[in-house]
Amino acid sequence: MLLAFIIKRYPPKKINPFYGYRTTRSMKNPKTWEAANKYAAQLMLQFCLYSFLIPAVTYLLIPGWNLLITVVGNTILILLVIFYTEKYLSNHFDENGDLIQGDSPPNA
Repeated sequence: MLLAFIIKRYPPKKINPFYGYRTTRSMKNPKTWEAANKYAAQLMLQFCLYSFLIPAVTYLLIPGWNLLITVVGNTILILLVIFYTEKYLSNHFDENGDLIQGDSPPNA
């Protein structure tokens, strides 16, 4: 949650290998970089609610499996952020990182 707030509040201004949502597609150019970081930060904030609910619910229902289900559930949530952000980028940008013809600039 803290990471999502930091990226949302202080988005990385330039493409870098240290800070922000870093994949091959997101690092194509500044437009894809900005769109990917905005979208991923928003998704992370939305998924944080689930990351808090998973351990609470599993502790009440099946406490013996709480740790395993929490770790697996949070791993799935992280992978979903990557999956949906990459899908978002592929829907709005071509393979070279240019905005798809006829598409308006994405507002994440």
